[in-house]
Amino acid sequence: MTLRIEQVESGVQRLALSNWQGRRAGYEVSAFLMRGVLVDTGFPRVGRELVRAVRALSPRAAIVTHWHEDHSGNAPALVEMGIPMMMHPACEATLRERPDIAFYRRSIWGRPHRLTSAVTPFDPAPLQIIATPGHTKDHQIVWDADRGIVASGDLFLGVKVRVAHAHESPSTLLASLRTVVALEPRLLLDAHRGVVENPVPVLRAKISWIEETIGEIRRLAASGAGEREVQRRVLGAESLVGWVSLREYSKLSLVRTVLRETTSLTWSL
Repeated sequence: MTLRIEQVESGVQRLALSNWQGRRAGYEVSAFLMRGVLVDTGFPRVGRELVRAVRALSPRAAIVTHWHEDHSGNAPALVEMGIPMMMHPACEATLRERPDIAFYRRSIWGRPHRLTSAVTPFDPAPLQIIATPGHTKDHQIVWDADRGIVASGDLFLGVKVRVAHAHESPSTLLASLRTVVALEPRLLLDAHRGVVENPVPVLRAKISWIEETIGEIRRLAASGAGEREVQRRVLGAESLVGWVSLREYSKLSLVRTVLRETTSLTWSL
């Protein structure tokens, strides 16, 4: 397990978290310290290192962007330490329920402990918390308007993200991306891409790519193509993570989320 603390700029630090399982899968996880507030808590397998770093850095509070275990994984431990925390009510409910997670996620990140203690709230000002659902229903970002910095959790992840979880909503994600573009951030702190400078052009590119991909998936499906054919023609062969996750996090799942929303839209009309 490794944890590196990097200075991004004055008042902003990156906690780069990784283990050999995540490195083999090509994933590193970042938490960020902004104005003395820790944004995200990393994954359970790096818990001891994260707790040591928190003791050294002494943040005044923490914010969790969403319930996925690589973001909320050590929230219960920090609450036990008496650190004030903010998270979406649905995120807190998930941590208290402690649902089972797929084997590949347990293998890479670990399963969070159950949250049992009361969470102490705090005032994040001058930071703002903005709801940005889509990746998950409880997803939120942290915005520093004075400095033009957004800690984006898993909102961005890259321009052409060809995989999705079954619970994601591409159309809702589009609306959330437009919300962040309207802020015109100068710096984006991404949980897996790290620090992204001048992020507005790449956020706009992501919006365009999702719009085009949704349109192509709908067009092919309307012409009679099946889900797997649509996947192959629009997104290509299934990815390694798609097979390892038993298609829980996959290209096929992305196709299915688009078609599910298309069916809902049709019925609503």
